[in-house]
Formats: sequence, structure tokens, C-alpha cells
Amino acid sequence: MIMAVVSLPGYQYDQRLETGVRPFDISRDLRAVAELIATAFASELDDRGAAALREMRTMSHFSGLLGALHRGTGEFNDILNGFVWVEQGHVVGNITVQRADKYATRWQIANVAVSPAFRGRGISRRLMEVALDYAARAGGLWAVLQVYESNQIARHLYESFGFEPVGGMMELRAARAPQVSEQPAHPWLKPFSASEWQPLYELVSHQLGAQAQWWRSIRRSDFQASIEDRFSEWFWRALGRNTLHRRAVRNSSRFEAALVLNARRWRGEHVLQLWTRPEHYGVFDRLLIDWALWRLQEYPRWPVRISLSTEHRSAIDYLHSRGFVHVRTLITMRKRLTEDATD
Repeated sequence: MIMAVVSLPGYQYDQRLETGVRPFDISRDLRAVAELIATAFASELDDRGAAALREMRTMSHFSGLLGALHRGTGEFNDILNGFVWVEQGHVVGNITVQRADKYATRWQIANVAVSPAFRGRGISRRLMEVALDYAARAGGLWAVLQVYESNQIARHLYESFGFEPVGGMMELRAARAPQVSEQPAHPWLKPFSASEWQPLYELVSHQLGAQAQWWRSIRRSDFQASIEDRFSEWFWRALGRNTLHRRAVRNSSRFEAALVLNARRWRGEHVLQLWTRPEHYGVFDRLLIDWALWRLQEYPRWPVRISLSTEHRSAIDYLHSRGFVHVRTLITMRKRLTEDATD
């Protein structure tokens, strides 16, 4: 069935020629869209994106069954909802549009991809128009998307639709852990365990605030480790592959800043996660960075990676001074779909 949105002037789908825009059909489009995303975002996929792509490819082997399940239950409405652009029966463009909250006031736009041979024909623009119209007709107040700062073509497209930046995450990397001669110390610097997830959740929510959570809200489940997670952490530490180090600057039960260091002994990258209350920028963030670099002195000198909010300038500048370089910045952008929307 062709949804009403695709019958708007200029966006018809010619069933005879199998050309134009139509709703994504999980039973026949999943594999084609997975390969399209792999081609379009080959240089941009992070570990999470690569894992999602592998999952899509695996799911495509069961597309017929998934299609029947979806038609009967609508199981995948919030996962793979969107539109494809078809040329003579071949999927050459894709856009995903899905609810970003349970009230359907915010809608996420993602996976805007066009096959290289068909770029420059306005397909991305037409897919965006259909997706935004769909979100507005569904009662959405805002549309939100993410784009890499270096993708000037995509940013220009989104800005032409009225999208504005609301925040971003910057990824930095050092080819090897910088040398730190002595262990940093502070009376409030203490280890914490995986079970102490509540003060960490509160700290992250406080630092990032509402503006930084437009793409995805901070969830308790992001910090509350399951039994399986704890077993996996213990297993890999016992095997000697990697160890999670947790340190917090804590004032009584409250965390003022915190760091989680995933330090590896097998080949790979060391990964840092850092959070600091804005009122302590430039103080506790530097203390935790130095502690992590000191701890890494006992590990193989693999590359070190960290992602930080673009608002956390004190930590970004300090990391630059310690030899880290900017890799890329992922920007979150939003667009008002109705005049009734408020910040």
C-alpha cells in the first residue's frame, strides 16, 4: 500500500516503471538499504554504526519473515520506518524517520544516503521533504538529525531546510598515551564500582543538560550494568585482555567529575570517557585526564580515544596540549516542524 504522503505533487511512485519514492518495505528493501548505507557512510561508521550495519545484514536473511511480522504487528515502526528512492526497481536512496520520544513530539531523521551514481539529482532533498512532511503529519513538533561537521554538502542541505545546530560531540585521539611522570593526587579522587551508577547518571545528566540530549536522552540503562555486563567485565579482566578503571572526584555521595578508562593489553585502542560538572571545568577534568594517562603507563602504548561534548572546551584544549588531535565532530541539528513547538 502506498502511503498518502508519497502522492504529493512531484513525489509519485510509478509502480509500472518502479521509479520514484515509496515507503521502506522491510520484506524487500532491507539488504539493499544496508548495502547503500555501507557505501554512503564507509568512512563515517563508528563501532556502534558498524555493529548496526552487521545486524541489518543478518536480519536481511530473514526479511520475508520480518515483513510478515511487521505487517501483522507493526513491530518495526520505530526502528526501520522511512522511505526509499527507487530507479527502475533498484533502491538508490534511503531516509529513515522515527520517533525520538514516546510522545512522538520529536522525530529523528537518519541514514540519508544516495548511491554515488545518482548523486547531484536532488534525490536527498526530495527524500528530506517527504520525511519531514511525514513527521509533521504524525503530529511531530521537532525534527532532529546528526551530521559530521566535515560533511559540508549534507550540512548545507540541512541548513537549507532550516535545521540549526544545538550541540555536538568531538572525537579526539592520541597515537600513543602521553607520558605522565607521577600519579596525580587529590583527597576527593576515589575509585568507584559499577554498582554506583546512580551518582554517575546524575552527573552526566547535569553536565549535558536538555540541549545536549536532543538526539537521544540520557537513560538510566546506559549506566546500570547488567549481570551479563559485570560478568563480561570480570571475564576479560581475568583473561588479561582489558580492564575498566573507574575514578570519581566525589564530595560525599555526589560525583563532581568522573572517568571510565577501558585499558587494553591486547591490540586495539584505549578508550576514555569523561564527565565533569560545568562549574568544575578546567580543574577536575584535568586531574582525571592526568590520572588516566598515568594509569596507561603500565599498559601497551596503543592509541587513546575520547569523545567529549563540544561545550567542554577546557578538557578539549587540555587534551590538545597533551598531544591529542581532533578526529571528527558529530553535530546535532534540529528543525521546528510547527509554530506550536517550544524549546
